[in-house]
Amino acid sequence: MNATSSCSDPAWQEAWDAVVPTLSKKDRILLPVGQWPRADVAEMRTYRYVIEVGDATVLFLYKGRLSGIPRGVLKRIHDTWRPIFANAVFVCFRRSMWRPGFLNWKREKERSSAHYGPVREFLDSRKLRRCRTTTFFVHIPKTAGTTVWEAVGNHVAAKLYCENHEPFERHPPQSADFDLIGGHVSLPIMVRVAAPQDRFAAVLRDPVDRFRSAFLHCRRAHEDPKTFTKAMRLMRERPLVEFLRDPGAPMEICQQTIMLGFAFDRVYVPEVEQEIFDRACAAVEQEGNLFATTRGVARFVQTLRAKLHVVTSKETLGIRNACNPTEQARDIEEFEDSLPQIRTMIAMEQELYDRVARREAR
Repeated sequence: MNATSSCSDPAWQEAWDAVVPTLSKKDRILLPVGQWPRADVAEMRTYRYVIEVGDATVLFLYKGRLSGIPRGVLKRIHDTWRPIFANAVFVCFRRSMWRPGFLNWKREKERSSAHYGPVREFLDSRKLRRCRTTTFFVHIPKTAGTTVWEAVGNHVAAKLYCENHEPFERHPPQSADFDLIGGHVSLPIMVRVAAPQDRFAAVLRDPVDRFRSAFLHCRRAHEDPKTFTKAMRLMRERPLVEFLRDPGAPMEICQQTIMLGFAFDRVYVPEVEQEIFDRACAAVEQEGNLFATTRGVARFVQTLRAKLHVVTSKETLGIRNACNPTEQARDIEEFEDSLPQIRTMIAMEQELYDRVARREAR
């Protein structure tokens, strides 16, 4: 099977190189959106957050998007499709039925057992629970959320992460199946599936610092715009001063208030900002919930670990996705020039952050 070009990510390329020799011209491949090579097959179809298997014969299942596929469908794939390859990012399956080659199939699963582990944990999550309540972690972009998830979630077997609200709403998780549910999903959306005794947690960051980080992330040359939201693409393509005039700019700038107070059940307009802010403040002040600023993230991680019955650790928390000030000097200068206007747009966001900071300092 001939294929052209290459993937920009080594883990994606590794998966592609392993699967390509097994392909035929009749295959219909299902992969996540990305910079994939072309192959001489019947169809190459991509998915973003929701995975519709349909008549696909080969599936590149991105493990970070297990929430995008119904549990029953994934169980059938896991039990009856042939595993082709697995690494830290993907598990790849070929549509198949039980046949004499099962022994080779079984050996492949055993050989890559660690890589297939997240799929099995997802399917068996209820059996793996250690807590009576579920913690919902609202991952607000650019607030050390990835650091927190890795420090806590990597030690929790019964967990689910959603990159986006779309799979969460399409395939709502059952809180009774997991100890920890997290992702880029707003708190009001998570509330819909939570039990009364469940708790919510999030980390907030100084609003100016958070937006600066988001802006620089969008401007980094090596980031793939295909993975961006519409607002992120606008920040990448337009001058910042022009982006700030766009109707969608307040939602990006006030992301923390949005993630804690907006259910995305209506059009976001200035008239609903106070209601969203009030809902976010109520969540922050609700007894039992866990909120912190990035200054207190180490203590937040230890508290969350204790709630989830994870052994505490003194490991150093890593810094992820940091910008290079030298390479992005012009972007930083552009941001600083727009800072007065930005400050006028984050008054409520700043107040929300200050409330969390004051509670943290008690």
